Amino acid sequence: MKTFWKKVERWNTTLIPYSLIILAGIIIYDLFFHIDNPIINLTVEILDGLVIAVFVIDLIFLALKAKNAKIFFKNYWLDILAVFPFYFFFRVFGQLYRTALSAEEIFIGQKILHESVEAEKEVAAAIKTERGAKVLRSGIRSVRILSKTHLFSDPKQYLPATKRRRK
Repeated sequence: MKTFWKKVERWNTTLIPYSLIILAGIIIYDLFFHIDNPIINLTVEILDGLVIAVFVIDLIFLALKAKNAKIFFKNYWLDILAVFPFYFFFRVFGQLYRTALSAEEIFIGQKILHESVEAEKEVAAAIKTERGAKVLRSGIRSVRILSKTHLFSDPKQYLPATKRRRK
């Protein structure tokens, strides 16, 4: 790896603890404060985007260091979930759902959709409510914190090679 990329990786690794602190602040802000100031809300969204960028860069370097894809997905699945844009997909799903409801008479498959309407109404209601959206965003952001704390990693990997048991 070139020295430039090594420096980028080192800087990014240095930024991760600060990103976790910022992310914890964003989660607390989302859950407990209701401020209608667009400048503050934009600042929070920008900070959240920067935190995601730090995590994506970290994930790229982890992928480059992994021996193969199986090992990468096995060891870093939570990191992948942490940077996955769930909120975007929930918003798209909500929009598609609202579009489907407005044109329900036109669709031929109305009877097929009717079975899932009750479950979709609950999801759409949770997404539509501001509190539900905040809780959803905070839950997604909490996954990012969990991914960097290595709670789900194998503690044996941190032992010296002489103390690890071989199968």
